[in-house]
Amino acid sequence: MSIDMSQFYQVFFEEAQEHLNSMESLLLELDISDPDAEQLNAIFRAAHSIKGSAGTFGFTDLAEVTHVLENLLDRIRKGELALRPEMIDAFLDAGDVLKDLLAAHRGDGVADHSQVEAMCKRLSELTVSTATTVQAPAPASAVVTEVAGQTSPGDLDVSFVLDMDAAEAANAVENLVAELGQRWTVEVVERASAADDPWRLRLAAEADPEIVRGMLEFVARSDSIRIGPAGSMGSIADGSDGAYGFFDDDAAVVTKAATDDSWGLFGDEPELAPAGTQATAAAADDSYGLFTDFPAPAVAAAVSPAPSLDTAPGSAGGITLAAAAGSEGEGFGFFVDVPAAPVNATPVAATPKPEAPTPPDKPGTAKRPAPKPAAGGETSIRVDVDKVDQLINLIGELVITQAMLAQSASTLDPVEFERLHNGLAQLERNTRDMQESVMSIRMMPISVVFSRFPRVVRDLAQKLGKQIELKTTGEGTELDKSLIERISDPLTHLVRNSLDHGVEMPADRVAKGKSPVGTITLKAYHQSGNIVIEVGDDGAGLNREKILAKAREKGLPAHDQMTDNEVWLLIFEPGFSTADQVTEVSGRGVGMDVVKRNITAMGGRVEIESMTGIGTRMTVRLPLTLAILDGMSVAAGKETYIIPLGYVIESLQADRSMIKSVSGVERLIQVRGEYLPVVALYEIFRIPGTVTQLDKGIMVVLEADGVKAALFIDALVGQHQVVIKSLESNYRKVPGVSGATIMGDGHVALILDVGALVHMAKSALPAAA
Repeated sequence: MSIDMSQFYQVFFEEAQEHLNSMESLLLELDISDPDAEQLNAIFRAAHSIKGSAGTFGFTDLAEVTHVLENLLDRIRKGELALRPEMIDAFLDAGDVLKDLLAAHRGDGVADHSQVEAMCKRLSELTVSTATTVQAPAPASAVVTEVAGQTSPGDLDVSFVLDMDAAEAANAVENLVAELGQRWTVEVVERASAADDPWRLRLAAEADPEIVRGMLEFVARSDSIRIGPAGSMGSIADGSDGAYGFFDDDAAVVTKAATDDSWGLFGDEPELAPAGTQATAAAADDSYGLFTDFPAPAVAAAVSPAPSLDTAPGSAGGITLAAAAGSEGEGFGFFVDVPAAPVNATPVAATPKPEAPTPPDKPGTAKRPAPKPAAGGETSIRVDVDKVDQLINLIGELVITQAMLAQSASTLDPVEFERLHNGLAQLERNTRDMQESVMSIRMMPISVVFSRFPRVVRDLAQKLGKQIELKTTGEGTELDKSLIERISDPLTHLVRNSLDHGVEMPADRVAKGKSPVGTITLKAYHQSGNIVIEVGDDGAGLNREKILAKAREKGLPAHDQMTDNEVWLLIFEPGFSTADQVTEVSGRGVGMDVVKRNITAMGGRVEIESMTGIGTRMTVRLPLTLAILDGMSVAAGKETYIIPLGYVIESLQADRSMIKSVSGVERLIQVRGEYLPVVALYEIFRIPGTVTQLDKGIMVVLEADGVKAALFIDALVGQHQVVIKSLESNYRKVPGVSGATIMGDGHVALILDVGALVHMAKSALPAAA
C-alpha cells in the first residue's frame, strides 16, 4: 500500500522552520573564540534532522545543502577545524538559502538551484580549508581507557551496531568515545569483529542514559542500542542472531530476564549475565514480580559450565536445573525439592533496577531540563489557524446571544424571575471565561518577533561599520497571533532606524566619552489591557533644529513654538527624512509614515521620547487582540456608537464660559487651561434629532497620536466589552469608523476611529480661521 507523503508536508515545513530558527539563534549566541559544545551539538542536530526529513520527503536540494553543512559542523564540534567568523557568516547564509528553498517548496515555486550549488561550494571550501586545526582537550576528569570489563557499582554498559560501512566505523567510534570521554569515564569493553557485530562500552555511574542514547543515534542503528547496568549484557555472543538472547555458546547463566530482543516480554529487566560472573540478588528479585514475598536466595561464588545436552541429565536446552534454581530463587518457586547452590560467599546487596532510558533530546535544543512525569507533562498539538478563528467567531456569537438574553431579562421582575436572573448571571460568567480561554489559544509570545532581530542587527551593523549590542526583555509577553504577524515589519523598521540614525559610529561615540559599542533595547510588557513595546537606543537622540528645518523645506506646518513631542511626530510625515544621502538602508523618506499607518490600523499608537546625546525611545501601544474591545457606548440622537476606551481621557459637561469661538464659530473648549478642538458627532454622521448646543450635551476628551480633542455627544450610555466585526468586509470603509458590533438589544453600533476624528477636529480649525 502506497502512502501519500504530501499529507505530512506541512508538518515537515513547520518543523524545518523551527530547526532553522533554532540554528540561527544558537549561531548568533556562539562565542567564536570559545564555542560551547552543547550549542555546537544542538546546531549539528538541527541540521541533521532537516537533512533526514528532507531526504524522506524527496527534497533533495534541502538535503544536499544540509549534508555539506552537517559535515562542516561535525568537524568543528570534533575539534578538527577552528571556528572562524567567516564560518558563522556562511552558516547564517546557508540558513537563508534553506529558508528560500522551504518557501519555494511550500508555495509550489521553483527553487534556485544555482543558489544551492553556490552555497554547497562555499561550505565545501570551508570544510577542506587548510586552516589550523585544533584538538578539543578533554576535561581533567575525562578518562578514556580500554579494559577487560572492570566494573564499579552503578556503571552502565552500552551496546550498539554502527550504521555505516567498515571503512568509516573505526573513525566514528573513535570520535564517539572522545566525545563521551569529555563527559564521563569511558571504557571500550569489546570491539566489533564485523560490520554487523555490536560494540560494547562501559560508562561511569554518573552517565545520563538519555544523553548517551541521543549521542549514539547519530552513528548507530536505533534498534541496536542497548543501555543497562554494567555486566548485564554478557559478551557479544549473547546477542547473536537467531538465539533471541536465550542461549549462550559460552554457557552463561541465564538470569530471570532475557535480553531486550526476547520478543519484548522482559524489556525492563537485566539482560544475560556474562559467563563466570556473579549474579546479584537483584537478578532474582521478585521472580518476575509474581512472588513478591518469596525470599531471594544466596548467590553461589562460581558457576560451572553447563554440560552438553546429551550428557547432562536434568538439563534442558543447555540450562541446568541447579543453575536455574540458584539464579532464579528455587526454580521460580515451582521446584521446592531442588536444593539451592551452596553459599560460599557473602550475598551481594541488591541494587535497584535501572530506569528505562528516556527518548533523546529533541533536535534543535541546546539544553533540556529533566523530563517531567507523564501525568504532569506538557503536550501540544498543531491546529490550523482557520479552525481557531472559526471557534473564536462562534464564541463571539455566543457572547452576543448572551447579551441579548440579559437585555431581554432586564425588563422582567427580578423577584418573580430570580432563578432566571441567577442563571443568566452564571451564563455570563461562564461565557466570559470561555471567551478568555479561547482567546488565549491565539496568544503567542513576542519572542516570535524578537528572535529575528539579533540577525537583523548583526547584518546591518556589519554593513554600516558599527558595533551594536542588542538587549531584549519581556520576550514572554503575549499578544494575539494576528498582531504578531502585523507588528513584525513596523518593529523591524524602528530597529533599523535606531541603528542607522540613532547609534553613532564607534569613533564618534568614543569622542563623546561613550563606549564604542552602542546599545539597542527591545522591551515588551502589559499595561492597562494593552501591550507596550519599546525600541530604544543610547545614540545621539533626535535633532530638533534639523527636523524643523527639513519640515519647513517640505512645506509642513512647523514653527519654533511647537513642543518637543509635536516636533518628533513630524518624522512620521510621508516623505520625511533627515538623512543627508540616500542609501540602501535609508534616506528616501519611505518607512516611518508606513510604520505609523500600520500601527494605527491595528488600533495602536506610537510615542517618541528623545534627549540630545542620550538616546531615543519609541513606544508602541497595541491592544492585546483585534477580536474584542473594551469600549464606552455613547448616544447621538437615536444612534449608539462605541468609543475604544484606551483613547478616552475624561468626560464632562461644559458650561458657556469654557466654550470659545473661532471666526464666530464655536470650535474650542477650554479644559484646565488647555484649548481643545471640538468635533460634533452629529455633524460628522449627519444624525437628526440630536442636541446641538455645546453646553447641553457631553464632551468626551480623547487623545490620539499625542493630540487631544473633545467629542461632542448627547449622552453616555455605559461601558462594554464588545466583539469587533469588520465593516469593510461586509460593506465598505467609512471615514471615522473602524468597525461595528452587535449590542445586547440586537442593533448594530459603529465603533469610532478616534484617530480620524481627532484629525478632523484639528483640520477644522484652520478652515474656520
